[in-house]
Parts: sequence; structure tokens; C-alpha cells
Amino acid sequence: MIKNILCFGDSNTWGLDPSTGKRFDENTRWTARLAKKLGPDFNVIEAGQPNRTLINLPPFDGVLCGVRYLKPYLEQYSLDVIIIALGTNDLKKRFNLTPKQISQGLDCLIRKVTCFYDINKQPKILILSPAYIKTVGPYKHIYQGAECKNEAMSEQFKNVAFDNDALFFDLQSVVNVSPLDGIHMSTDGHYKIADAVFKITRAC
Repeated sequence: MIKNILCFGDSNTWGLDPSTGKRFDENTRWTARLAKKLGPDFNVIEAGQPNRTLINLPPFDGVLCGVRYLKPYLEQYSLDVIIIALGTNDLKKRFNLTPKQISQGLDCLIRKVTCFYDINKQPKILILSPAYIKTVGPYKHIYQGAECKNEAMSEQFKNVAFDNDALFFDLQSVVNVSPLDGIHMSTDGHYKIADAVFKITRAC
């Protein structure tokens, strides 16, 4: 029986190339590489969206808040694993959110997923804590003051995962953000994420 894995995240899940601003191809972005590595017994649903947040709706970008946009995927697919890779966009200066507030948004998202399913049919949830952003390049003013929140947010996400019986993986343990823009991953970064997530999801 084929297992459905939903990869629900932001531009790093979508596969934005920091050197071009375009999308990495199927041989590069981590979600597509994950699908190739897992093989035909798995269906990987790529649901990355640039600017997606956990809490606030970004101005001019439509309905990108995770809580509002996840439900259609739950209704459309019978999911075995849900990978949530969000949090980076919530660190933008204009939102002025603390790591605790962002983690509360993550907790709310997970609890909504839990409430959607029958207690006996819960998918496994994997939380990917973002790699630590750096205030460099074209986004440095947008993320001003965010660097000091990196470690605290990772720790808060870990606590949320534990409280909700979810799996947790800190992307900072295997990758660093690109020095070009301080928030996106290079080709090598996508390879490493795919390898790490492969090991986790294969065992689910």
C-alpha cells in the first residue's frame, strides 16, 4: 500500500534557489529528491509556498497562513506522514513575534491536524525546525533582529513536538543557510535535507 507524505512548508520546501530566485528542479529540491529516494511505495506531496507563515497573513500575498491552507490537503489525501517545515517567515521584523509566540502557532497547527482525524487514524507528524537565518544580503533589513531568536525558536519547536508526540529534526544540525541571502538553502543543503528526512520517513 502506497504511503502518502505531505511536505508542508515555505520557500525552502518549495525549493527556491538563492542564486537565481527561481525554483530548483526535480533533481535538486529536497522534496523531489525525497520522492526519488523513497521510491514507488511512497507518494510525496510537495506543498511548499514562498512566504507561508504559522501565524500572520503576509500583506498582499493571499491566504498563506499555514493554519488556513493545510486543511484542503487533509481533505484531499489520506496522509500517513505530515512534514511541517515553517517558522522562518514568522521571524520577519514587521511581525515582531517572539520564539514562544511562533511556537504557539506551530502548536495550534498541530492540534488542528489532530482534531481533524479520528483518534485511531492519526498521521505521524514530523517537525523540521528551520536552519538558522542570517541577516545578510537582500533580506537583511526584513529579518533585522531575528538572528538572536534562532536557537530559542528551535528549542521551543522541540518542546512543541514533544508535547504533541510528534517527531522533531533540527535542520541546523545538517545544513547552513546560503550566504547569498541568509534564509534559503544551496543545492548541497537540499541534498542533505533529503538524506536526513529520508532516514526518518522510511522508518515511519
